[in-house]
Amino acid sequence: MLNSLEEMLSDMQVRAEEAGVDTTEFTERIAKARIRMHLDITVCPCAAQDPDRGCISAKCLREIKETGVCHCHAFKRKESK
Repeated sequence: MLNSLEEMLSDMQVRAEEAGVDTTEFTERIAKARIRMHLDITVCPCAAQDPDRGCISAKCLREIKETGVCHCHAFKRKESK
C-alpha cells in the first residue's frame, strides 16, 4: 500500500507508461481517494466491489481501448501526435 501522494502518482504514471496509455486531469484526484480510502492500486476506488477492476487491469485497458477512458477517468487512450 502506497501512503504518500507522490508515491501513488508515481506508481500510476509508471503503470500508464508501461501499458501505453496516458493519465488524465483526474489522476491526482483518484490517487488522493485511494490514499484516503486505504486502497491498494489493484482496487478501483470507484468500483471497489468489482475484483476485476484496478489501475491498468485488463478490464480497465479494455474500457480505454473501447471508450477512450477508464471507468474512474484516471487513464485515457494515448493521443496521436
